[in-house]
Amino acid sequence: MRLCREPNDCYGCRSCELVCSYHHRRVFSPGGGAIQVRKDNETGQILWVRDSRCDLCLGEEGPLCVRFCGYGALRVEG
Repeated sequence: MRLCREPNDCYGCRSCELVCSYHHRRVFSPGGGAIQVRKDNETGQILWVRDSRCDLCLGEEGPLCVRFCGYGALRVEG
């Protein structure tokens, strides 16, 4: 399985970043999880990075970032 993001549907709200931090640390703290969301101020593009700590929310009912993305920008494939 892999996590995929649809760039045109992502508005940079950072909900995925918050729920990821909750999965890993049980606190809502931007930067505390495996996902980082930033905006390139020159291009306006949303930059989304997932690091090696991502375990697709092992022990949860699927990846929390997918479940709580209000824009449907994230999905699991495979």
